[in-house]
Amino acid sequence: MSLPAPKRACDQCHTLKEKCRRSSATTSCERCDRLSQTCKTTRNLAKLGRKPHIARKLSYSLPTSKFSLATCNTKKLDLSSSQNNKPYPYVYLPFDEGLFSNPALFPELDKWERYFINLMKDLGAPSPLDKFLIGPSFHESHHRFFVQNLLRAPTSTLKDATVACAAVLLGAQYAQYTKTSLEVGYRRAALAVSGLRSLQICKEQDLVTALILGVGIVTFAMHVVDGQPFLISRYTLALVKPVYHTLLTMDPSILDLLMCLVTEETFECLIRSVTPTIRIGERDRCDVVDRFIGISSSLFGLLYDLCDVSHSMRVTGGRMDIEMVERLDAIQDSLERWKPSPPPDFIERFTQSEVVGMLTQAKVLRLAACLIIHRLRYPYGQRDKEALRLSRAIMAEIDMVLKSAGRSIPCMTFPYTVACFEVTEIKPRAAVVNKIPVVVTFSRQLQLQVRRSLSSVWDGRDGGDDIYWFDIGNYIYKTPSTWTDV
Repeated sequence: MSLPAPKRACDQCHTLKEKCRRSSATTSCERCDRLSQTCKTTRNLAKLGRKPHIARKLSYSLPTSKFSLATCNTKKLDLSSSQNNKPYPYVYLPFDEGLFSNPALFPELDKWERYFINLMKDLGAPSPLDKFLIGPSFHESHHRFFVQNLLRAPTSTLKDATVACAAVLLGAQYAQYTKTSLEVGYRRAALAVSGLRSLQICKEQDLVTALILGVGIVTFAMHVVDGQPFLISRYTLALVKPVYHTLLTMDPSILDLLMCLVTEETFECLIRSVTPTIRIGERDRCDVVDRFIGISSSLFGLLYDLCDVSHSMRVTGGRMDIEMVERLDAIQDSLERWKPSPPPDFIERFTQSEVVGMLTQAKVLRLAACLIIHRLRYPYGQRDKEALRLSRAIMAEIDMVLKSAGRSIPCMTFPYTVACFEVTEIKPRAAVVNKIPVVVTFSRQLQLQVRRSLSSVWDGRDGGDDIYWFDIGNYIYKTPSTWTDV
């Protein structure tokens, strides 16, 4: 009679949320044996019961803001003034002297919520918001956009989303705030989701509100466990889709928010092999530099088409008829011909590092799409030489931009993951896993998700499974997803 398997998973399997298979508590598990890792279980036992999602009364004292009025010689800035192009050590905007010290401006916020918002704003250089931007040239306009929308919010719902984001961003940056940030964040995010569900698009301001809410809630969701950013972005895009053409006539910064949601949804749709909500036309954003995806907007129409083909192949079990072959050929031809269309003053407006970063971002996204087409035609394990060439090209471009910009840039997570699926040897796999924190800087939760995705696909490959691209979602999402509205 065999002994029952131990109830506790080893630390490695627990971190990756993988099933830990071993015969007894004193033996190594199958996964650690296969990867030549040390199998151990040293973490503390978790407390029983559900974790609270509602903030409890906090008993510890509130710290002082690092750049409060007591410590800084501030100067009020006119948001419309051209002098704001000059660099300031800390950007102070009109409500600085009142947000934390004068609760009357936002009476519905408690002391911790005001503190999170104030600290977010205080960090003028650098700001927690900067990691989402393609380059520092967008810092001031993005920061101003954040503050102005907080001040002009027609309803408390936008403030709910803003507070939720501010809380988790600061909690991620400073470990001492993590517990409080999650308590505040979950409470405010729940209110923001409720507001999004009840929102109806009747005028342009409703459209702006929907996009800001969607981006805010998705940002929060990507920082927490089971946040479901895909469902939130999909719901928001479905809400604004009927008036998409109205967006094209509005301020480009508003369309940047739409592209933020489109990017999140498109990458997830590629993994899941489903069709996205909105197709961005190749000419919809000509001569525009997006603060998140630079000069790559026009590529997303082709990525939409690629999702649609992958979806059709998943539905038919991979059957390739003549029409499917022709569609794939057409998309590949368009990808090989595709070039970004920057504005005429592109070189003059941005620094050399930013220009390199945006060109690299566009190239890496295009290469990742080409690699996906290859894996729609051939399963992993077949025609690996061509796939490995594309994978190495993606890795080389990412390494180059890391060296050039001194940091990762937005939208690198998805192409990096696609490229890493091609790695087969133990040491190279360990190397790309160790580089995840450098490439994937959006959130720690996203880093864990990438690790789990790589582990699942690599395990399938090592097990000899016949995996095409349209099968990838079955490995990454091993349990059925809840495909319902928010």
